[in-house]
Amino acid sequence: MAYIEEFRAAASRTAKWGLGSYALPEADGPLDLAILNELEASSHIPFGERAGKAMAVNFGMFHMLVKKYGVTDCVITMGSVSVGGRMLVDAPPARFKAMLADQSGEECLGSYHLWTTLPGGVILDHVILSPLHREGLADINPMIPSERVVCAPGDGLPHGLAYHPAVVGEEFFVASGTIDREAMNYLMGGRFPKQY
Repeated sequence: MAYIEEFRAAASRTAKWGLGSYALPEADGPLDLAILNELEASSHIPFGERAGKAMAVNFGMFHMLVKKYGVTDCVITMGSVSVGGRMLVDAPPARFKAMLADQSGEECLGSYHLWTTLPGGVILDHVILSPLHREGLADINPMIPSERVVCAPGDGLPHGLAYHPAVVGEEFFVASGTIDREAMNYLMGGRFPKQY
């Protein structure tokens, strides 16, 4: 299934679970390379230490895109990732449904991957290349910012990567007990102080 179809299915599932409606503009809107490099350079977690830290890194990058650059047509996306047909992170929709039911989001952060989906189904991920590089599955020059990040259409990804959305939107974090409503409203609301 094409990435955009998987994204739409995840958005439909998200709406059925009462977590809001999410859609993407059809047209690609690739990020300017200068923005991408600035995002990548701003990460406080070094490239070699990013494996398993998708919430800290990728949610931070999503936040910066929205708050600093005003990119509002992007969606935080959660699910599974495979490389060459082998699952690196296997997180089917049932896992997210269980997290909602038992409010275990905070304890289960390491059991799924998250990334940003941009218009047209472009994937932005600052984390996944770190474990691929460490395992010898991708040759990355960590000194070049653009090589440390995936930013490509979901059906044309490098290194045999494939992303499989299960749920979308930041409302999942509140509903699953990962972050409380007040904190999320503060982070994503107008009261958040200018930090960038």
